[in-house]
Parts: sequence; structure tokens; C-alpha cells
Amino acid sequence: MGSTNTVLLYHLVFSTKDRYAFIHESWAERLNKYLSGCVRDLQAVADAIGGSSDHRHLLLSLKPIHCLSNVVREVKRGSSAWLTMKE
Repeated sequence: MGSTNTVLLYHLVFSTKDRYAFIHESWAERLNKYLSGCVRDLQAVADAIGGSSDHRHLLLSLKPIHCLSNVVREVKRGSSAWLTMKE
């Protein structure tokens, strides 16, 4: 009996507006955890999250049922709301 195994890995990079060094080291880890939670809420897996003061890298494992544009939209929406609350 045959089976199918699909692995979809995506490397996403989110940058701050005008690449301004906005992400402070003091709360960058909390941002990473929040991003991970946003991805988890979409039934996906954040394999790695990191970056510097002006951008974040996300390595995501998605299922074939996921639409990449919807995942990106929801993660950006959530992170923007979280960052707006930080200000």
C-alpha cells in the first residue's frame, strides 16, 4: 500500500518599515514567541524564528491545505497588532 509524504518548507523574511532598527533585543524573544503562536494558530509549525533589529526570519512547515498568501497575511496582521501595542 502506497503513501504520500509532503514536506513544504518556506523561508519568510519580514522587514520593519524602511528597515528601521525597531526590534529591541529586550523584547525580541517575546516577539519570536508571539510569531510562533500566530503560526501555531494556523495549524502550521514554526521550525525556526530569528533575526536582527530590522527584520525577522521564519522557517515554516506548512501542510498542502495551507495557502501561503493567507498564512503570510495572518502572521503579518498578528505581528503588526502586537508591535502596535508595544509602542
